[in-house]
Amino acid sequence: MARASIKQIAEILNISPSTVSFVLNGKEREVRISKELAEKVRDTAKALNYTPNMAARSLRTRKTKTIGLIVADISNPFFSKMARHIENIATREKYQVIFASSDESDEKFEKLCDVFIGKSVDGMIVVPPMGAAAALTKLAENKMPLVVIDRETEQVPLNTVMMDNFKAGYLLVERLINEGCRKIGLIGHNKNFTNVISRYEGYKEALSKYGIKTADDLVQFVGLDDFEQNIDNALDILLENSIDSIFFATSKTGRQSLVSLKSRKVLEKLKYASIDLFEECKFSYISLFAIEQPLDIMCEKALMLLFDQITDSKYQMIETITLHPPAIKKLD
Repeated sequence: MARASIKQIAEILNISPSTVSFVLNGKEREVRISKELAEKVRDTAKALNYTPNMAARSLRTRKTKTIGLIVADISNPFFSKMARHIENIATREKYQVIFASSDESDEKFEKLCDVFIGKSVDGMIVVPPMGAAAALTKLAENKMPLVVIDRETEQVPLNTVMMDNFKAGYLLVERLINEGCRKIGLIGHNKNFTNVISRYEGYKEALSKYGIKTADDLVQFVGLDDFEQNIDNALDILLENSIDSIFFATSKTGRQSLVSLKSRKVLEKLKYASIDLFEECKFSYISLFAIEQPLDIMCEKALMLLFDQITDSKYQMIETITLHPPAIKKLD
């Protein structure tokens, strides 16, 4: 069945195609089209199952009403929740979202950026891998509306939205100390991730404030390659040092660590603190304190920053929005 056209609607109502176009684009008030006629246009369009030709519209407006989102790994529950929040907000604003995962690969991230430029997305929200400076610089030079979420980009000044990771790390470790813990291990991703670094700095600050010395063996950063084995190796070292608790700097490290600790039958002997909750927490009888990143607020603010850039071609402000960590949740 052929697509119903603006011309067909105009012929049925005996009005000009431009009048139909103004109504369907929500501009009837600007050109003083009567409310009654506008309703007739919309009713006729609905009866004919009219849908706008987005390709033609994008050629006229140079806007595709699409946003590109690149996260580290869409299968990670944290990033899938982020994607869902962004999609919901974008849909509310009549935008569509194209998702992709970089798998923490600089090369893949750069290729995805090129793909999104080729698809003429109106803007992008990204969680960049460690070595993404060249790709981010290229986006900035192409005047691509862009917001970084969850991580900082020290080499390239960009609009950024994130939680105060230093404060979150500090508060969680302080809570473990107040629970009587003194030998607190830390497991995090590669130390080069800016959010993980900040959480580690918060960990050290809390220990220092309470007069607890930092021991190198109690801090374990693991690579993503051969991840499960790396977690096992890190736990071997921590358990050999008679830890009484662990601070998980990311939910990914926490999830795999609990699986490993359960198989060792030592899961319930320790106390835990984590950035973000994950399913394994809910099915384990453990004492765990968590700060969940305020994803709904982070995504809302990221999209508002992005829309400001999309709608104002002269927008030049660079802003970093750092959100205070929510209250600590306790599971036991």
